[in-house]
Amino acid sequence: MVTINLKQYVPIVLFLAFVVLSFFIVKPLLIPIFLGGLLAFTLSPLYHFFNKKCNKSISALLVCLLVLIVLLVPGLFFVKALVNESYVLFVTVKQKLAVGFFSECENTFCTFIEELAGDPEFSVPLKENLRSITNWVIEKGSHFLIRLPAMILSLFVTFFTMFYFLKDGQLLMKNVQGWLGIPAAKFSYLVGRLKEILGGVVYGYLLIAFIQGAFGALGFFLFGVSSPFFWGAVMGFLALIPYLGTGIVWAPAAIFIFLDGVFQNSTPLILKGIGLFLYSLIFVASLDNLLRPKLIGDKAKVHPVIILVGILGGIAFFGVIGVLVGPLILSLTSVLVESYLGKDHTL
Repeated sequence: MVTINLKQYVPIVLFLAFVVLSFFIVKPLLIPIFLGGLLAFTLSPLYHFFNKKCNKSISALLVCLLVLIVLLVPGLFFVKALVNESYVLFVTVKQKLAVGFFSECENTFCTFIEELAGDPEFSVPLKENLRSITNWVIEKGSHFLIRLPAMILSLFVTFFTMFYFLKDGQLLMKNVQGWLGIPAAKFSYLVGRLKEILGGVVYGYLLIAFIQGAFGALGFFLFGVSSPFFWGAVMGFLALIPYLGTGIVWAPAAIFIFLDGVFQNSTPLILKGIGLFLYSLIFVASLDNLLRPKLIGDKAKVHPVIILVGILGGIAFFGVIGVLVGPLILSLTSVLVESYLGKDHTL
């Protein structure tokens, strides 16, 4: 008869119980911790620059302070402006639907546009969709401001973890290798691929999308298009999605201004429409092709399907932050699959 020694399973059960409990304790802070690690990775070149002149602690602290100043203050201003502009945009579209999109225009094209705008099958869904988008922006923006105390705690966790990821990142990686028991060559390859993929997502997509959105907002502001922050945010989001891009926003805006100038026989409006089109084509649309090859190499490229599914699925699962988290998780998962199910890399 086989006797089962239950005592030998007690340590395993206790270990699993503590792992599960630890997960539920850390779960509310997983996103801040993840962001802290991501910021540490992204800004590690700046940390190494400071570390040549200062010790590790001061270098990490300087990077954290710079991030706090550069990202937090403009971020609060941007959220406030986005909420205000979304409401203004909703009111403006309602007025355009009521009085007409083009002024002093009586030709066949304008008549068709006016009839289309007056058609309930077109105007009602447009108003409802715009109202839904506006309410979503206002709700999220207000929620952001209301939850400011909780967000301050999350920011503290983010900067706290970023500080130690910067300061002790190399030691942490050595410990991880020991805990996982992965051979040095395999672990070195895996870490290298993770860095390439992270660089491809962060620099090849997120940074370029941010720059395109910022230049798009600047162009709308310079050429007098209403709600430039709102449209800049939309362009930044669309720049993340493969095969869509910012042209969905700036091209119709430029054409609309140009046609309004033609119908009003206004040379300034015609020139403004042409100027916005050329500006957006040169300083917004072309950034994708100009910057991405310079910021990332061939090895760091991420498949567009991973980016698309990661963004849409990430938003559904994590909310707004899923735009960042979704593609990164899928990309890192693809690296692990490639490493363990693909061919064996020993170099």
